[in-house]
Amino acid sequence: MCGIAGIRVRPSFKDEGLSEKVGSMVRAIRHRGPDGLGVWTDPQGFVALGHARLAIVDLSDEGKQPMVSQSGNLVLTLNGEIYNYVEMRSELLKAGVRFRGTSDTEVLLEAMDRWGIERAVASSRGMFALAVWDVSQKCLWLARDRVGKKPLYIREDADTFMFASEIKGILAVPGMKVNISQQSLSDYLSLGFIVGRDTIYREIREIGPGTLVRVDLDSRALQEKPYWQFPNDASLLLGPEEIQEGTERRLSEAIRLRLRADVPVGIFLSGGIDSGLITALAANQSAESLKTFTVSFGTSAFDESGLARLVARRYGTDHHEIRLDPNLEDILPKVVRAYDEPFADPSALPTYAISGEASKHVKVVLNGEGSDELFGGYRRIYAMRLLEKLQFILRRLPQGALQSLLCTLPTPKGSRNAYSFLHRFARAAQADPQTRYLLWSSDGFDEAEKQRLKRTRAVVSVHPTAQVLRERLTHYSALPPLAGFMALDFLVGMTDCLLPKIDVATMAHGLEGRSPFLDQELVEWVAGIDKSALLAGRNTKPVLRAIARRYLPPEVVSAPKRGFEIPLVRWMTHDLYAMVRDICGSEGSLLFDLFDRSEIMAILDRRVPIDDERWAKRMWVLFMLASWGVYVHEDRLRNA
Repeated sequence: MCGIAGIRVRPSFKDEGLSEKVGSMVRAIRHRGPDGLGVWTDPQGFVALGHARLAIVDLSDEGKQPMVSQSGNLVLTLNGEIYNYVEMRSELLKAGVRFRGTSDTEVLLEAMDRWGIERAVASSRGMFALAVWDVSQKCLWLARDRVGKKPLYIREDADTFMFASEIKGILAVPGMKVNISQQSLSDYLSLGFIVGRDTIYREIREIGPGTLVRVDLDSRALQEKPYWQFPNDASLLLGPEEIQEGTERRLSEAIRLRLRADVPVGIFLSGGIDSGLITALAANQSAESLKTFTVSFGTSAFDESGLARLVARRYGTDHHEIRLDPNLEDILPKVVRAYDEPFADPSALPTYAISGEASKHVKVVLNGEGSDELFGGYRRIYAMRLLEKLQFILRRLPQGALQSLLCTLPTPKGSRNAYSFLHRFARAAQADPQTRYLLWSSDGFDEAEKQRLKRTRAVVSVHPTAQVLRERLTHYSALPPLAGFMALDFLVGMTDCLLPKIDVATMAHGLEGRSPFLDQELVEWVAGIDKSALLAGRNTKPVLRAIARRYLPPEVVSAPKRGFEIPLVRWMTHDLYAMVRDICGSEGSLLFDLFDRSEIMAILDRRVPIDDERWAKRMWVLFMLASWGVYVHEDRLRNA
């Protein structure tokens, strides 16, 4: 795991300071790779590539990057891990390739030189973002892994193309000018994160997951080509035993590959079945005692440390508990700065905190990201299953009938009781699929509320967020409703929110996070199974629960999903109350620059007719945006 950056210029645009600029970019993301910095510059001055190294496989100097192929024709800078590098290396050795070191980077580089860049990338089983300069063809290639575990941001203009693992790498280039994207701001208000390839800045975007990009020296247009897509066929009908056996075998293999490292490996153990299964299967494959890490909140409603302790004891791990009662006002600015963009998933704080603690003991951690999206772990998936069963009734109701009924019913108190579930279910049951996803997943601002927030009612070219999601999922429009909903969850909720959360939180501390549930073989297998077979029964994640019964204590198997949850209402009304009022309500608040003051104050003063949980979540969205304005955006303006 590392950080990468680089700049390519057109032949007519000579930049004598190319190496210095890339050096600045790499230094800005040094936290991703504290073990070494490197910059390679093309002798002809067309390109410079940079690398911040986190040494995981082959700790010697032979693993340094940017790395030049033995032929001298390719130069590679890589962020990530190629888990099947041992198998690829064996194939290359048989073909006569000789290696200088033992790193996965060198294996990938020589595979590119021998097989071609496209075949080598398609043959790689791992998480990665990379850039490779083809000396003879004078073109730059970039690629991201299949599901987007590793980020890669780009900025281009008439003469210059640049890339970096984090936005701050691009912003480190002297004289860089950027502007807030109104579309991204709108999507953020609805979801709490920014969707797809857009970023908070109009001038910077992301390379898409599973995508290869070619940048020719004389061309002003990028050539983008997907080499992998999330499956759009979920028709495989299998029995329960066959699904469980196939899942366990693939998950075990994914864990085996992710235990490959020349440094200690640990596990984020939340107390749920996902991380519990990873711990159990990893412990059975590891010759050494594994280190596990969990968060404790000190409040019974949110604390899973007791369940995590049961798993740790069963498998004899070296277990570490972090009590997340830190000075929140101290940790929050660090989290906001780390994410570069407004980011309102509140679990980013405990994830950041546990990553900092884990980095004191290990350089690699396994985590359970992806299991809920693939195996149906969310209550919204349960709601979607219920909706499919009730469709014959709902079709007979007038459009909007359930919404009218809700206006006569009391507002739910809390968010984890049967009434609140049914209330939320009814809010979205008659909506279109994308609006339904927004209502069931985010508690964000709807389009009417965003219109009221605007300082003026002038027409701005901004699409409704539901439309953005609809366009994003056109490839999956033929899927049955439940399979389509789960695809949306995977491609948006996970790819655009959860993966950036874990990447930024871990890499801020020079820690590599590996996700066995996102192994390509496992993803393709599970996504292709008919959802009525995959989700048979009444429980969430029935397949994983069935497997877990053989490995985990019954208290863990039967426990409801929590993950790294936080007491958000308490934070908004007590722990962070003064900080929220100061940052959101002060004269210099970014919120007053962007939105109508009276609307913001109505939310801040709780003069809105919504329940405490929804109010706290919306307040958190605004608080994170305002905090980004203070700790990132204003710093950017001061340093520009």
